[in-house]
Amino acid sequence: MWTTGLLFFIGTLITLRVFKSLRLRSQFPPGPRGLPIVGNLLQLPTNRPWLIFDKWTKQYGPIFYFNVAGQNIVVLGTHKAVADLLDRRSNIYSYRPNYVVLNTLTGGMYWAFTQADNLWKKTTSTAVVRALSAQTAKEYFPYQETESIIMVDQLLTDPEIFADHFQRASTSLTLSIVYGWPPILSSTHPTVLQIDQFNRRLLQAAALGSSWVEFEYFKWMKYLPKWMCRWRRDAEENFDRDSALLEGLSMDVQKQMDAGVETTAIANKLLRDTDSQFEAAWNSASVYAAGAETTSGQLAWFLQAMILYPETQRLAQEELDSVVGPDRLPTFHDYESLPYIRATVKEVLRWRSLTPLGLPHRLSQDDYYEGYILPKDTICFANIWSLHHDSKLFGHDAEHFNPRRFFNADGELDFSIADTRNEGHFGYGFGKRICPGRHIANNSLFIHIAFLLWAFNITPEVDADGNTHLPDPLQCIEASIIYELLDLPFCLCFKYCSRPTPFRCNIVARRADVTDIVAQAKVERIHQESI
Repeated sequence: MWTTGLLFFIGTLITLRVFKSLRLRSQFPPGPRGLPIVGNLLQLPTNRPWLIFDKWTKQYGPIFYFNVAGQNIVVLGTHKAVADLLDRRSNIYSYRPNYVVLNTLTGGMYWAFTQADNLWKKTTSTAVVRALSAQTAKEYFPYQETESIIMVDQLLTDPEIFADHFQRASTSLTLSIVYGWPPILSSTHPTVLQIDQFNRRLLQAAALGSSWVEFEYFKWMKYLPKWMCRWRRDAEENFDRDSALLEGLSMDVQKQMDAGVETTAIANKLLRDTDSQFEAAWNSASVYAAGAETTSGQLAWFLQAMILYPETQRLAQEELDSVVGPDRLPTFHDYESLPYIRATVKEVLRWRSLTPLGLPHRLSQDDYYEGYILPKDTICFANIWSLHHDSKLFGHDAEHFNPRRFFNADGELDFSIADTRNEGHFGYGFGKRICPGRHIANNSLFIHIAFLLWAFNITPEVDADGNTHLPDPLQCIEASIIYELLDLPFCLCFKYCSRPTPFRCNIVARRADVTDIVAQAKVERIHQESI
């Protein structure tokens, strides 16, 4: 009997929500018409959602609306709409969706997805941002150069598994920067595997809609008893386990500080600037989670660009040969003298952003824009794909990879594309939620790309019959709207990180002495014992 009553109560709540939504629908921005209860769920693609969103932008205008199981969602498709709302009204657009699973998994301590309240302002605007500032980022140059040397050395030995080498370099560099670790030569270190598992849990839980409980019509599920909620039991157990791991990593840094050993590790800075070690441990882990996956994915897109646009590779190598020469490796001292390499970094981030839809924003109050109402708790996406392929911003060849677009008529670098904060692209986000680690990311990509082009020729795969195989730059993984079997079947799930589908290519040393130069540099630079 109680089951019938519960079902009737749930059905009544959903019906009331549907009628309220229909009443307000005429005041929302235009968008595809949906169905009762499920909304536009069945119209969403199973991969590359930014492409259908780009199509809807052309059909409905710079801002369009759709609904998924009671959750209002708007997508911004022009730089003006993005700047007007996410930048100029960031006070009310800086919140995140209420991630029930993620917040349980992290105790609400993962600052990239915490709400823009006083705690977030305290941790992000002070400790985290200060630890990741442009000036502080220069302290990590030696780490970044060392990892570039190891990466090239491993590619010389086994170039076919370049993706593994990129991931090792990204993981090792992030551990060095965050915790002061020496370089790791293998990703199978037990602690590294634990951290990697922690990071993957975060990425999955951060996917919007990773469980039915995230959707508006099903919020009531979070009040069910624990024995009925596998996700809650698992999340709470993982939170306890992860907290012990992260506090242990932070404690290792604290012991060094107590012994008078000062390092440039971010955890060191956060321990000094944060009220509690527990908070510092989670802030440090948040920095690690943001950095460990991103650079490796962007380097894979870079390889594709070099394969598909060999003229760009030739011009970049000519610059390196002129400035650096064949007898030494690039360094950060060459930065100002390598404008084409710097432009190539910006173009990689524009051409194939790792986050084509950015991260979701949530309105903290009702808002009005261009005559439309945007209700409180609406989720807002900026379609970075649309912005980066806008011919009005980036020229008639916006679909193509061309670093020359960042040079003005006088031949000087110019990254002052409208509303990009002189980044030349929108890949680092918007408003108060702009990526605080962007300075470190830019530096890592610069030195990695300079090393790769100094050392190697990157060409397409050629099979035994002489056929050339080019990768498809529209094919990617880990960034689609997918249906996952979690608490219940068929959960809509927005993921944010876009990597190219695995591909093959030839990575060959440009000169016979590259191996010797890299080997000598490895001996000179790696003074600490590697793991």
